[in-house]
Amino acid sequence: MKAVYVYSVILAFINFPFVMAVESYAARLQVKKVFAVDVAPGQRSREIRNSLLTTPVHATLFLAALQSGFLRIASDTPPLVFASFLFALLWTEIWHYASHVAFHLRLLHFIHREHHESHLTGPWTSVSFSVVEKLIFSAGILAGLALLSRLQPLSALGIFLYYTAYFFANVLGHSNIEFRRPGYYGTFLGRIFNSPTYHSLHHARYFKNYGLLTPWLDNLFGTGWPDTAEIQSRVAGGKPLTRLGERLNRMH
Repeated sequence: MKAVYVYSVILAFINFPFVMAVESYAARLQVKKVFAVDVAPGQRSREIRNSLLTTPVHATLFLAALQSGFLRIASDTPPLVFASFLFALLWTEIWHYASHVAFHLRLLHFIHREHHESHLTGPWTSVSFSVVEKLIFSAGILAGLALLSRLQPLSALGIFLYYTAYFFANVLGHSNIEFRRPGYYGTFLGRIFNSPTYHSLHHARYFKNYGLLTPWLDNLFGTGWPDTAEIQSRVAGGKPLTRLGERLNRMH
């Protein structure tokens, strides 16, 4: 059980080195930006303030779910660690998509508004949310995991590893840096996982491209921007977008 406390402490702080590492990388090296646009005055400091309140939420609820028995765990074995990681990934994709679409409804958008104050994404945008949104999102993840754990106790290590991978991927997804090659969405990997262009377009245009790490549910429900692949190829080739509202010709 001591390992659970270690996992929780790491999860409470690990976002910060991820964010600072990606920010430092973008500042020091030649990168391919999705949008060649200046960050709005005060955006970074606002995002940092938000992060101090919301970053520990996942870790706190994770620890509370384990200590209360709400989330049942079993001894770690390689198959259970892998299965727990995979289920956490699949369920989080579903829950993120459903809650994200709901937050864009007029009635619920007040929950999500703070995150969308950042029309141009950056590494710190990945940890800038309202406390209410972070609580709902994290509680929903744990509720799905807890429900499955009634049938089969899960691996705390597997869930911890998923959270760690998700945190890092989320920073990259908000980085405004395209690190994939042109034509990525025509590849096998591109049909499974998003590149940073995907979520950058969501923030700049405010709608569509709701998926987290994958485009699956956007493809299924027709909520993806149809020019995502073409824009990804363009920015990966070194030609960034120069306006947040920019569309390709066929999108006009």
